[in-house]
Amino acid sequence: MVLNAKLLKVVVIFIFLGFTVFGIAEGAGPKKNKVKITFRSPSHDNSNINYLKLNHPIKISQAEIVNHLVSLRYKGTFIGNKEESVFSVAEVQTLAPILFKAFAGVVPKKIIRIQLKSVGGTTSGDIFSFKKYLNWRFDSIRGETFLQKNNVRGWNIFSWEMMPKKGQLYFKSDGDKRIQKNWIISKLKLPISGQKNMDNRGSVDALQKKSSKNNINPKLEEKLEHLKYLFDKQLINEEEYKNQQKKIFDELF
Repeated sequence: MVLNAKLLKVVVIFIFLGFTVFGIAEGAGPKKNKVKITFRSPSHDNSNINYLKLNHPIKISQAEIVNHLVSLRYKGTFIGNKEESVFSVAEVQTLAPILFKAFAGVVPKKIIRIQLKSVGGTTSGDIFSFKKYLNWRFDSIRGETFLQKNNVRGWNIFSWEMMPKKGQLYFKSDGDKRIQKNWIISKLKLPISGQKNMDNRGSVDALQKKSSKNNINPKLEEKLEHLKYLFDKQLINEEEYKNQQKKIFDELF
């Protein structure tokens, strides 16, 4: 389902003003998926993100975003758990246009926070880019938090782990070289996902083709790149950067 243009305009404007954004779209069933997008400082949890040079805004097409969302897989750590998609086809369809605007609008010193509430539970995490990589760091998938307390043994356990595919790997911290299995680093130009066991694969293929037509106008993209250059060179402050971004995105609608 394609989001109403007026709603998307409100979403983009709210993002630039730094407020919480709600993007709502209908899922495959009678109930709805609710998406909450916020921009926040990478220092909010004293994580390894602080030491990365973020490459924001993120230059990526909507079709490529669909491919990234489809590629994300996880598996529960308990006996009998099977590998599953992080996002269903309906959720991909909901998220792709919202993330497309968020990626283009995130400022260099912020990361994207996503919360998706669906029938299966809440999926939440951070999204950001450095160099030529797109990072997906989840803390909850379908209502299951990554770190859970074992009441029997009294220690924390991992309830699931991401499953890297071609062009993806786990993040490894610089200090203790610890692998973080809730954090996937993907090549920005990720190879086309070949998941055969995802529901309604044809629907995803159709969505990718449809999304490829919804990219930013080259002239507007050039304006955004020039604006980012001015901000990076400290020729304009963050407030002016956001104001000019808003004006450029107004031209999209």
